[in-house]
Amino acid sequence: MKYTLRIATVSACVLALSSCSTTIIDSLKTTVPGPTTTTTLPTPSGDIPALLTQLSNVTYGLGQAIVDGDSATYKQRAAIADSIWKVLEPEIRTAGIDLVEDVQRVINLIHTATERKRPADADKANRFLIIIKDSAETLLNK
Repeated sequence: MKYTLRIATVSACVLALSSCSTTIIDSLKTTVPGPTTTTTLPTPSGDIPALLTQLSNVTYGLGQAIVDGDSATYKQRAAIADSIWKVLEPEIRTAGIDLVEDVQRVINLIHTATERKRPADADKANRFLIIIKDSAETLLNK
């Protein structure tokens, strides 16, 4: 009787375990991902005061976008600031005015504001740009 009980138990285990096998379905329907889109920013252009104005426009309202948690807006604005800086830096150096470090500080404030979510740094960048724009106009008119 013990032997029969063992055989029955082993048979039940084999049946239970064999019913857990993997089933493969031949006709799988898959969805191909749609096309991805990337946004390329237009290359900024203009003289130094115009580029500084464009940079100022980027910083205007940036702090509020950070407070609102609008990451798409503040990330895009940081990218625009970088593209403006790529054009602006060589122009400042060519003009021979001493504003490269000041504008670089503003760019750094924009990055600090957007990466660390610090709206006060965005507001500082905006205020400093007003002073830098005035200085640039004075230095360029000498």
